[in-house]
This record gives sequence, structure tokens and C-alpha cells, in this order.
Amino acid sequence: MNPSTGNGDFLTFQRQTLDKSPQDVRAYWTPERKKAAIPANRAGTGVNVPDESDAPSQDGSNAAPTTDPKQADMSKMPFITGGKLFFTLDGVDYVASGNIFMKNNLLLTAAHCVQDDNTGHLAENFVFERCYTGELSTEDFTFRTVALKENWYTEKDNKWDYAIAILNRDSTVEKPLQYRIENLLGRTVTASGYPTDIFDGAQMMYISGTVSERADSWMIRGGKLANGASGGAWVLEDGETVVGLNSFGGTTAKGGAYMGSPKFDAEFDKLYNYVLTLI
Repeated sequence: MNPSTGNGDFLTFQRQTLDKSPQDVRAYWTPERKKAAIPANRAGTGVNVPDESDAPSQDGSNAAPTTDPKQADMSKMPFITGGKLFFTLDGVDYVASGNIFMKNNLLLTAAHCVQDDNTGHLAENFVFERCYTGELSTEDFTFRTVALKENWYTEKDNKWDYAIAILNRDSTVEKPLQYRIENLLGRTVTASGYPTDIFDGAQMMYISGTVSERADSWMIRGGKLANGASGGAWVLEDGETVVGLNSFGGTTAKGGAYMGSPKFDAEFDKLYNYVLTLI
């Protein structure tokens, strides 16, 4: 994807490619390509992987059970803001998730759905389909501009796994999610997205769980949204406040599932305020 610019803090790239219009990108995503696209997935690495213990933490922050995935009602908050993200990276078609947030033309998703942190290669052919249900969606968008932290590639750490896209037009959703920097330890959040192992990725699913902490990441032990749910929002009980997103996940040595999110902090604030200068 070209052109791209970096300023030592943020990486920004424009449009799909110089020779593809939004109409070209929509035409690329035939029903066959959408069905064949594989999930973007990122396993936890380094300090972000839980140890062998699946027992509740001493402070009890992960003692509450995490729900099994349930189908989301996309007529209600926060799910009405969410959708399925299609993109191409190094010639491979992928699916992931994202949510409209802060403004009607901004999308929050994971950085690993935008740039390969190992090669630095950038994705293209972005199409976001809000409230996607199989072959139908409420509305769809291409990307005008995408921004993320350059640290994602230089440091290769899950703590930077977030990106913000400016859409090619405004969504009709009445109320985008609003983000807030919060201490999530012991808080209950709802995580949503499009895991491809449930309904073949044709339905938005969600789980609710209690957040624990691991180094630079928040975690939901027992969380079982994966394989396509990357980039989906973590939302507080008010159904309106996004405080994280599906970044990584996996299974502990004892077989317990977990999901992780980067922490939204002052660095996330910087990215958001930088994006505002690009609108």
C-alpha cells in the first residue's frame, strides 16, 4: 500500500494503492473471495503469555467466570458499531473485526490487521462491513487513511497492537463508541468480533469476562473469541465505552483459553489526536 509516511512516532498510509479506487476495492471482494479469506490471528508472545497456572489470581480479578460466546444483537449498542474487516496482506486475503468509534468516519482495529510486524509490509484492499451477516451488511466502507504507531513494527510488542482508520465516508450509526483510559483490573468487559470457527464467521459473537493484568496487557482468562475476532472492541458495562480490543490469544499449558488487549494509555491518546489532524 502506497504512499506511506513515518515521522518517528506514527506510520500513516493513504488509500488502497495508487491504482485502485474504492470501487475497484469493492469489486475485488467477490463473495467467493470473502468466503475463502482466512482469519487474521496473533498468538501471545513473550511476557504476554500466561504461565502454567490457570488458577484465579490472588486479588480475585479473574475469579468471575467468562461466558461462552453468544450471538450479538446488532440492533443494540455496542454491537451496532461493529463489523467485519476484509483486507489483503502479501497476496493473502484475511478477515478480522473492528468498530466505529469517536466519530462516524473513524474505525478502531488491531495493528496486526494493518501491518505485518515481522516484515513491515502493509495491507491493502480494506473493506469494513458494519453489522455483517453472511453476505449482507448494513453498510460498507473502504479506507481513506490508516494510522498506527511505528513502535508496532520496530518493537514487535502486543502493547502497540492498535490502529485507527479514516473511512471514505461517514457511517450512519447514531452513536459511535467513545474510548476512555481506564484501569481495567477486576472490571467486567464485553469483547466482540467475528470468530470464523462459529457460524463460519458469518455472525458477530461476544463474550463477557473479568479483566486481569499481565505486564503491558489486559487479559480475559477463559475468553474464547479467536480466529477472525482480532480488532473487535472491549466495552465496559455501559455498552458505550471502548477500553481495549482483541489483540492476541491462545491456550495455556494447562489448556485454559485467554484473550489479550493492549492497554489504552497516553500513547493511544497521541495516536487518536494525530488522526484528528488528518481528517
